[in-house]
Formats: sequence, C-alpha cells, structure tokens
Amino acid sequence: MRSRYIVLFMLFFVTVSSVSQAKDIIYYPWFDEGQFKEDAYYIALLKLALESSKEEFGEYQLQKAIQPMYQGRSLVEIKYNRNVSVTWTMTSKEREIAVNPIRIPLLRGLGGYRIFLIKQGQQDKFSQIKTAKQLKKLFAGQGYDWPDSTILTDNNYRLITGPGHKTLFNMLQHGRFDYMPRALHEAWNEVEIFEGLQVESSLALHYPSPYYFFVSNDNPKLKSRIEVGLRKAEKNGSFKKLFDSHPVTKNMLASAKLGQRKVFKLNNRFMSSETQQVVEKIALFHSFLN
Repeated sequence: MRSRYIVLFMLFFVTVSSVSQAKDIIYYPWFDEGQFKEDAYYIALLKLALESSKEEFGEYQLQKAIQPMYQGRSLVEIKYNRNVSVTWTMTSKEREIAVNPIRIPLLRGLGGYRIFLIKQGQQDKFSQIKTAKQLKKLFAGQGYDWPDSTILTDNNYRLITGPGHKTLFNMLQHGRFDYMPRALHEAWNEVEIFEGLQVESSLALHYPSPYYFFVSNDNPKLKSRIEVGLRKAEKNGSFKKLFDSHPVTKNMLASAKLGQRKVFKLNNRFMSSETQQVVEKIALFHSFLN
C-alpha cells in the first residue's frame, strides 16, 4: 500500500512539473494605436521563429500584453523583464545596451529605406526637389524617442517630434510639418487609415537601420530560442517565404519603385560595432538597389 502511494505521489509530481514547464509564456506588445497592419508581419515572424525552435525549446504560449504602450515604454518593460517579453523595433547603440538584440534583420535588409507621407495635394512641392539641401529646408515629423530622430538631426534635417503615430499623423494633416519618413512597408497601410494623406512619389532617404527583435538581458533563453528559430527559418526558406507572401511586406519594394526615386543617403553614427558588421553584409546583398 505504501509503495502505491509513493508511486502515485511521484506520478502527480511529474505531471505537475511537466505542466508547469510545458510552455514558455511569451508576451508581445501592442502599441499606442494598436491598429497598424505592419505589426501583423512581426507577430507572424515571431510565431515562425518560436515554431521553428520547438524541437530545441519545447512548447510556448504567445500572448498579447495587457495594456497598449508606446514603443519606448515597451523597451523599458523589457529592460526590467516585466509585462513584455519581446518587442520589434529599429536598433541603436543605446537600445542594444539597455536590452538584448537578436541581430537578424527582420526586414531582410530593406529597413533602411524611407519614403514619405505628405498631405494630399503637396506632391508638386516635392517633385521640384533635386538636392538634399532643398529637402533640408522642409520639416520632417518623427517620434521623439525614435532612433530616426537622432539620425535625421545629426544629418542636419529639420525636425518636429511628437509622442506617437496618431499624434504625428494628425500634425501632418494640419500642416505642422511637411513630410513624415516611413519604412517601405508602413506608408501604404497608413494612408488607408488616415484621411488627407498620400505617399510621396519622387524622393526617398536611406540610412543603415536594421529592425531587430529585442528581449531582456535577463532572459537569455528567449534570445537563444528566437535566434535559433530565425536561423532555421532562414536556412529552410520559410523566413523568405513569409516575407515574400505576407500582405504587409510582399509588395512593398514593387510599390516603392526605388529605382524611380531620388535617394538621399544619410550617415548613421549611432550603431554598435556588431550592427555595423550586419549592415556591411546587407550592403553587399542589396547592392543592386544602389
């Protein structure tokens, strides 16, 4: 009888332990507006990485954070390993110190290109611009805590900042600034949401600016899991397949028509040495765009 209780206790202990250890619960952020389609691509890529690493790391549960937050807030939450497990954003040296980057570019090297959102009816003003000096006479709009703002200011572009996307789009609609640089996969979705805006058709900016997943420095297991998953997905082609087929990213290069735009190149002095090496590889791979 005693041996039976011992066996039952051991089975109960093993069952409880297995359930408690069965899944990694991973929280992802939703940002201040929570309505932009581009987030769906990053979530799909995150799921792909987690699925691809199940063999090494086991089951997982992906959950949306309880409250919305600005981009900067999500990085603070990750820094202190609370409420959010992983986020996706443009990198900088400062961010790579505060939180742990997974240095695999999420936009496959195209994150450094920016096209503009402008007010409807303003295209002629931009079509007349032929030099960076002319463009620098106008005002760009950006988030106050975005790395882009530091890069633009460092390259002597005039800048007006705001706290988040909705505020900035509203400012652009009311003429508070002239244009808002956006990544290739962002602009097309945003003009569908906000009335009175259009995608400018003749100009672009380019500065090295990979987008990464970031996790807490106190969560090396999650970093390893996502990195293993992304590298496996890259190797077996599922990463590229997702990028080429996802509604957010599949037509962004064709829609942008970079070959028909005047592209102004900016310096980015705010990258880590490790990211500079990533950028050099990207430059070789995407040399056909230059």
